[in-house]
Amino acid sequence: MTESTQYFRTMSGDPPNGGVPPGTAFYPAAPPPTMAPPPYPVYQFSTQPDPCMFLPPPPAAPPVQPPPYYQDCPYHVELISASPPPAPPAPSAATWSPPGASLLGLPAPSFDGIEYLYPQDHTVLHIIMDKFMTLNQATRLPKWKPQLFATGLTIGELIRTLGGPDDARYGLMEVHEQGDGRWAAGQVILQGSEQAKKTLRDVGWIETRGFSAKPVWLKIHEAE
Repeated sequence: MTESTQYFRTMSGDPPNGGVPPGTAFYPAAPPPTMAPPPYPVYQFSTQPDPCMFLPPPPAAPPVQPPPYYQDCPYHVELISASPPPAPPAPSAATWSPPGASLLGLPAPSFDGIEYLYPQDHTVLHIIMDKFMTLNQATRLPKWKPQLFATGLTIGELIRTLGGPDDARYGLMEVHEQGDGRWAAGQVILQGSEQAKKTLRDVGWIETRGFSAKPVWLKIHEAE
C-alpha cells in the first residue's frame, strides 16, 4: 500500500510549521544590509613634481662668549670668571663710613640726625672719685672709675669735663701706687697754667697707658 503524506492545517488555516516538512532545519533569512560597504581606495599616480615647501629660517647662532679670565696666583691658577672683573663702584656719600663713626665696635651717637664722630686716639685714665684721700700711708682702696678720653684733649678741658671749676685753684693731681695700700703724690696741674694748655699726649698719657704701660691715676685737686 502506498504511503501518503498528510498535512494538517492550523486553526488559522495555514499549514503547520510554515509549510516546512518536519525534520527540516529552519534558519531565518539574513536581514537586508542597512548601509552600503565603503568603496575601495583609488590610487592615482602623477608625473608632476611636488610643490615647493617654504621652511622657516635656521635659528640665530648663540653669541660668542669671551675666553675665560684667569688670575695668576703664587701657587696655582684660579679661574675668576668668564669675563674680566667689573670695576669697583665709586664710593657714595650714603655708604661712606668715616673711621670716627664707631668706637670699640659701638656706633657713634646721633642728635637730631647729626652724627657725632669719635676722635681717633684714646687713652684710659683711672679717675679717683674720693674727695679726700690720705697719701703716703696705708689706706683703703679708693673708689675709682676707668674712663676713656681722647688724647688730643687738653688738661684744662679734662679738668672741666671731670667737674672741676674754671678756677686757678683747682686742677688735677697724679698719684702713684706704692703697694700695701700706699699712694704717693705726683705732678699737679692747675687750671689756667701753661701745663693745662698741653694735651694728654703731650704729658705722656697715651694709648698704651693702662695696657702695656702703667695706668694713670688722677684725682681732682684743690690748692691750699
